[in-house]
Amino acid sequence: MKLRFILPALFLTLPLTTYAQDTTSQAQMQTTANPPICLIEGTPSAEHYKSIKRIKAAKGTYGGFEEVKPKLAIVARKYGADVVINYHQSQRFGFWPWRIVRPVLTGTAVKWNTPVDCTALGGKQIY
Repeated sequence: MKLRFILPALFLTLPLTTYAQDTTSQAQMQTTANPPICLIEGTPSAEHYKSIKRIKAAKGTYGGFEEVKPKLAIVARKYGADVVINYHQSQRFGFWPWRIVRPVLTGTAVKWNTPVDCTALGGKQIY
C-alpha cells in the first residue's frame, strides 16, 4: 500500500528538483553560448568576411518580425556565423495565400574575420 503512494510521489517531484538545479546557471549559459548576431542590410566589402550559407527564418502564421528574429539568430549560430549580410524582411503568402501572410527573414550567414563592431557597420544586434 505504501509503495502505491511513494512511487508516484517520486515521479512527480523528480522533474521539479532537476528544473530547480538547471535554472541557477541558465543566465550564465545564455550569455556565453549565445553571442549576438549582427544584421546588416547591405553587402560590405568581401575582404572582411567568409560567406557560409544563405539562410531563411519564417513564422508559420501571421505576426511581426520581432518574433522571428531569434529564430534567424539560432539558424545563423547553427552554421557558425556571427553576421548576417543582405538581411531582408518581408511578408509573404503562406500555404493558404488568400488568408495568411507570414513574416519571413532572409540573408547570408557569414563569419567575420576580425571582431565585429555592429554599430560601426550600421547593423543591428539580435540575440
